Amino acid sequence: MTLKEPITLAEALAPPVVDYPQDGSVRPVRRHVWEPVETAALPPGAAPGLRGRSIAVVGGREATAAAVAAALTAAGARAHRLAPPAEGQRGGFAEAAAALFAAAGRIDGIVDLNLEEPFDRSGPDGWEAPFRQTVAMLQACFADWITETDAVRLFYLPVTWLGGRMGFGADRVEQPLGGLWAGLAKGLPREVPNCNIRILDLTAEHSAEEIGELVSRELYRWGAFEIGHHGGRRYSLRARHAQPAPPVRALRPGDTVVMSGGGRGIGHALARSLAEEFGARVVVSGRGAVPDPAAVPALAFDEREFRRYRDERLREAVAARRVPQVRGELEKLAQERELWANLVSAREDGLRIDYVQCDITDPEQVARLVDEAGDRLAGVVHNAGVDVPVRLPGKTEQIVSLVVRVKVGGFLNLLRAVADRPPLAFFCSVGSLTGRWGGMVGQLDYGAANEALSRLGLWASQDGEQSGRARRTPVSTVCWPTWERLGMITNYEATLRYMSAVDVREGLYHWKRELFSGGSGESTFIGDVGPAMLPSVLRGYQQDTGLPGIERLAASRYYLGEPLDFRPYAALTTEHLLTAGELPCCDDFRVGGEPALPVSLCLEYLRAAGDWVLPENGDQLRFAELRDLDVDLAELRVGPGRRTAVLTRHAEGRWAPDGGWRVAVTLEREGRRLATAELVYRAEEPPPELAVLPPTGALGAEDVAPPAPGGALGWSGHAFRLAAWQRDAVGGRLYGRAEPGRTADLLLASPAPGSALPLNQLENLLRAAWLAQAPGAGAAGASGASGAGAAGASGASAASASGAAGQVRRLTVERLSVAPSAGEGAVLLVGTPDGRDWTGYHPVELFEPCPVVLRVTGLRHH
Repeated sequence: MTLKEPITLAEALAPPVVDYPQDGSVRPVRRHVWEPVETAALPPGAAPGLRGRSIAVVGGREATAAAVAAALTAAGARAHRLAPPAEGQRGGFAEAAAALFAAAGRIDGIVDLNLEEPFDRSGPDGWEAPFRQTVAMLQACFADWITETDAVRLFYLPVTWLGGRMGFGADRVEQPLGGLWAGLAKGLPREVPNCNIRILDLTAEHSAEEIGELVSRELYRWGAFEIGHHGGRRYSLRARHAQPAPPVRALRPGDTVVMSGGGRGIGHALARSLAEEFGARVVVSGRGAVPDPAAVPALAFDEREFRRYRDERLREAVAARRVPQVRGELEKLAQERELWANLVSAREDGLRIDYVQCDITDPEQVARLVDEAGDRLAGVVHNAGVDVPVRLPGKTEQIVSLVVRVKVGGFLNLLRAVADRPPLAFFCSVGSLTGRWGGMVGQLDYGAANEALSRLGLWASQDGEQSGRARRTPVSTVCWPTWERLGMITNYEATLRYMSAVDVREGLYHWKRELFSGGSGESTFIGDVGPAMLPSVLRGYQQDTGLPGIERLAASRYYLGEPLDFRPYAALTTEHLLTAGELPCCDDFRVGGEPALPVSLCLEYLRAAGDWVLPENGDQLRFAELRDLDVDLAELRVGPGRRTAVLTRHAEGRWAPDGGWRVAVTLEREGRRLATAELVYRAEEPPPELAVLPPTGALGAEDVAPPAPGGALGWSGHAFRLAAWQRDAVGGRLYGRAEPGRTADLLLASPAPGSALPLNQLENLLRAAWLAQAPGAGAAGASGASGAGAAGASGASAASASGAAGQVRRLTVERLSVAPSAGEGAVLLVGTPDGRDWTGYHPVELFEPCPVVLRVTGLRHH
């Protein structure tokens, strides 16, 4: 088949039209770049949480380690030294780490100084022994750490030397291989859910004593994962949505692109696109020889024949007790079949895609690979990667070395191979979100390798003189989520719990824009964040970024509080520091005349706890209702001025006999019970409920007076949008229209967290119930409140409400159910005359069925 005519650059870079699936598994991605931003300085002095801790100080120079140990000891901790590997050391790491752990009795945290030597002294392979030592130390701690439920105790803090701004500033990067330890740290909470992390990036100018002081200040003050110190200022990283620069050059027919990998997966998708659309020659590569069907007939089997062949091999393996070995052989054969089919298809379509056998970790083979391009070399794509998903205890030195060498060693080999050539149109490394945010369970080394790849790209691209670098080479690193059922995927469905996948056509569109923009640096492509979140991971997300879905993440972070104890899929205990001055809603709602936490916000704190203790693989469960609410109203008071209240929340989940999931939640205030409730989750989502709205506004309806100022309970309307209430003259039902509110009016936080419950509508319902149930309540004949205004009550009603102060102590609700759409618009609330049972409707045309979005039964004040 002859090659079709190349297309124009505009045609090649036209955005695809994608029909995204309704299940949300594939979503659009947005391009983000990272930039250092100054962040708040820490209090002076070592963190109080260090006292009594047992801490391992691993690697680094002896002078630095001694200064760190001295600072930790001065703060009341015990430091235990694991010296760096001896020059040329190849083994004994596990034994040394186990001996240190045994001598210490326990290890609460690790300060990892790792590879402190600059890159021009350590060389490209200097990472291997220190990184093996780190993995061995973590493995020695694993059995103890994995059973720990204390969410405060454990930590891992690696120190890196990337210029104090994580490699993203215009700084000298002394040791780009520090990215390995940064990537490892970000993946560690997936292996050890209660391990806190802090990556501390410094400059070569920091003295040993300054490093010790900074380490002692950063520990046990968790938040953003990555913190740098540069020029006396403290930095973190922020994501910014940004488009790539306009294309500066396209490929021409006959131009050559060299790829590490590229025979399969997403690399081959790019190779085909470049060859087909631009007439380029693409040299792809792999460790194995070109598959030969004459030697391996199964390569040419169709899918039906291969399934039959595979099943027969597995039956034989069961009889011979060789199932693991045969599965491995079949997996390798499947990869060879994909490679062979891709090469055949390219040849039949007339595309110049040439395969070269090359071990990317071998410098000489890489040099020969680049030489294959001749003098028409236009670009390089480092796409090769190896992922061996095994949990931390099973990570052998051989597995770790292989995974890292392919990414890190392969990049450095390619960089060296093009050093004497004219500048390229592009040099692109293929990274992963496993490096930026940590991977799935079993991907510690893979995430570490990908993060190192990004930092090496920054080092190669940085202006000015850099340690161990011959010349500047602009490198763009693209960090992808999973591509839709394409590429190096062990369990596609499992990856979706972390983030939605990217459509293949959309991924290629973004990739080609990066190649031709002439830019450098790290570009991160982000879809929708999935439900596989941990408290220790959520705290590492910067809340002031432009990340997609940051509103949902910010809300989860706000209502999470500070974790104290966590058992995944079972129980969570958290602490919440509430300050009246940071909660305008506390000045709106009052108990006995004092500022108080509104009951609706208390309900949100209770409900938010349930999402953290859902069972494993319980993503299909949906919050159905809240039962048996019991609130001590007096404990809601936070007092005048800027007084604070410290709340402790405990949530524990269990399966119920009916097959649903139940979460018992308790809120305490300084040891006193504030509120309890049970949350009910079910797998099936109930169908939307429709009902004809009861007649309201009949002739003779009476306005209901608002509570008198200074009564047992009161609302001012400054933060909540208060509804006007009426009572039917005949049936006595209460009804009012509650508008949606804004959490930004209730909470001083940036970004303002949203809420799963319709706070304004619920607060209006609670206020109306109090109007009906307060001693002496009834039709007052006075005008009701409207919006933020409030009409005065009659003298008799005011006296009754005032006399109730001190008598009302508790609020109980038997059941509360809320539709997800309840907060999206006005809700017409209709209550029984006694204010105990309520139904909320999204109003539509008169006499037409309305969506029922809220139900409350058994509401009582005691």
